[in-house]
Amino acid sequence: MIPKSLSTALAAAVVTLAAPLAVAQSGSDGWEFSIAPYLVAAGMDGSVTVKGIEADVDVPFGDIIDNLDFAAMVHFDMRNDHWVLMSDLFYVDLEGSNDVALGTGTVAVQQTLFEVAGGYRVSPVFTLLAGARWVDLENQIRYSGQILDEEVSAGKSWIDPFVGVHLMTPLSERWWFGARGDVGGFGVGSDVAWLAYADIGFRASKVVSIILGYRAIDMDYEDGSGHNLFRYDMQISGPQMAVAFSF
Repeated sequence: MIPKSLSTALAAAVVTLAAPLAVAQSGSDGWEFSIAPYLVAAGMDGSVTVKGIEADVDVPFGDIIDNLDFAAMVHFDMRNDHWVLMSDLFYVDLEGSNDVALGTGTVAVQQTLFEVAGGYRVSPVFTLLAGARWVDLENQIRYSGQILDEEVSAGKSWIDPFVGVHLMTPLSERWWFGARGDVGGFGVGSDVAWLAYADIGFRASKVVSIILGYRAIDMDYEDGSGHNLFRYDMQISGPQMAVAFSF
């Protein structure tokens, strides 16, 4: 009962997880700027443990959409000939219910991810990155039935430092290819965390670009033991889409 409810709700928390890096236009001071709302049709595969209770998660995108109440996500970056600064914000608020034996189980989840990173452009195509990703999870499980009425909640926050590389190369005047990979955690937050994506971008106009690609992110975080054990061991992956505005 518990694994099914928790799996469905936590899967909805990652219906969006992307940070597409768009080709922006040069400003008068030599800096380029881009802001991009984005969406990822992501599924989840892994396990979550709350208050010592473990739930296996394997939920496709179709089940996620049914439980999504609210989500907001946006990516921003700025760059010049040598340096790159970027940030990414993702927030989701959701609640899902399932019929269980002799009652109803409801799971509410709030998840926030905020990333800040900087990079040095070794060449116009290749950039070295370093940054940190803040992760915040708030989970609430409620059971209402003929025999039992109970509510359990748990929340955790942590920061994953990371290092990585970014590749972006033009394919033509309007098209480009991008890819990024990073690894982090290092026991500071997650034991191990990594992210990878590849995308294709199209400049529709001087201001608007369309980006399509595929992304995967994996986090293995653990805190506490016994009945206080909290663990998040999850891989999130799926196709992504963004509309980037350059200025």
